[in-house]
Amino acid sequence: FSLAGQGKCLPCPAGFHCSEGLRRRCPPGFYCPQNTGISFYPCPPGTYNPSYGLSRAERCQQCPAGFYCDSQQGPLIDVTLYPCPRGFYCPAGTSRSSQHSCPAGTFGARPKLKSLQECQRCPAGKYCEFPGLAAPTGPCLAGFYCTGGAASPTPRDALEGNTCPQGSYCPLGSASPLPCPPGQYSSSAGNTGIQDCLPCDAGKTLQNPAK
Repeated sequence: FSLAGQGKCLPCPAGFHCSEGLRRRCPPGFYCPQNTGISFYPCPPGTYNPSYGLSRAERCQQCPAGFYCDSQQGPLIDVTLYPCPRGFYCPAGTSRSSQHSCPAGTFGARPKLKSLQECQRCPAGKYCEFPGLAAPTGPCLAGFYCTGGAASPTPRDALEGNTCPQGSYCPLGSASPLPCPPGQYSSSAGNTGIQDCLPCDAGKTLQNPAK
């Protein structure tokens, strides 16, 4: 489109859009290079524009950390309308709400997280099974213990937890094994409750009893 002037049509200048011989400033959320008509250009994903008269895509502002800028949502003018959702984190330039998930074994309890380091480690006694969680999935299963950062209700790596060892029991949601009471023992692993601890027979004592 072009403008009529002194008997001839002139190119629509950058920063404006032109139709029916009228020139208007490029609206917020868009940029308008030279010769822009009724179809102007949204700022690229990961950027936004709160101002009138932008002429180039390079002048769109980078989305700030803690927010996302998805051009499919419509003209991106006010980034405060697009906070990073719970379970995710949004470094500067994030273009989609679900672009960066808090990984399994962690969760994001609050919105507007800016980095992976702000995702919380799954607490002891619980597990966080999937990426993008806003809260732990649930308690560690009985017969196991979860020391923190577990992605499974039955960890076995001895780092995030393990099977309940001999001489102890682990009820639902255990953060660490509970020892069998004095005078009781268990020669099996994976015990779920104190009922799995057995009393020593009469005339016998525990091997290596605690002093």
